[in-house]
Amino acid sequence: MAKHILIVDDEPKVGYFLKETLESLGPDYAVASVSSAEDALAALARAPFDLMVTDLRMPGLNGLELIGRARRDQPQLPAILITAYGSDDVAAATRRLQPAHYFTKPFPIEDFLKAVQDSLERPPAPDVHRLDRLAQRLQDLRLEAGAQGAVLAQFNGTVLIDSGAFDGLEREPLLAALGQSLAATLTLGSLLREERSFNVAHHEGVRFDLYAANIDESLFVGLVFDRRQGMNRIGVVWLYLKRAIQDMRAG
Repeated sequence: MAKHILIVDDEPKVGYFLKETLESLGPDYAVASVSSAEDALAALARAPFDLMVTDLRMPGLNGLELIGRARRDQPQLPAILITAYGSDDVAAATRRLQPAHYFTKPFPIEDFLKAVQDSLERPPAPDVHRLDRLAQRLQDLRLEAGAQGAVLAQFNGTVLIDSGAFDGLEREPLLAALGQSLAATLTLGSLLREERSFNVAHHEGVRFDLYAANIDESLFVGLVFDRRQGMNRIGVVWLYLKRAIQDMRAG
């Protein structure tokens, strides 16, 4: 099945170049190009797309505003943001909207093509409004359980929300390993023909204790406890985790 990609750039030459570049990947890529955010919203209203690639600075709505507006109707739409005007403020707003990738011009076209393919293959990100609710619940969980740090992450280790600190730990590979452990336990639910299950991965270490529990088949919550700051009780942490997961699933 073809992947439908929407290019949004007010410079016709740039839009044409990106469209031609993506179409060169083969017939599995159906690419459309428009020159404004308003035209992009109209195109999204007519048909769903699998990915949107947008410039930041355009007349009318900018790229960040476009991503926010587009996700009101298609919350899990992956997006790649391209800009020649990077700044700390833009980077902060970009992290909140969670585009699949963010490029500052100029960039290697090979990196762009890889980002497109990665964006089309990765699990969809939750919508922005849900992320706000999850962030508050995650912080509440960390405080309730007394954890040093808490994260909401995808099973591949990509962090969506974090709370607290992970000092002394290699966070990304650690989370990827936790995600793999949970993914394996989800297979049990599939074999038992269960539509939804609650799974917890637990590691008791010398200095750190780790917990992870799945929200669904692509997202999980991770907690880290520094044993130097006091012991944690497995049953209590399990209870707080289960309550938090129930709330996150409902929200």
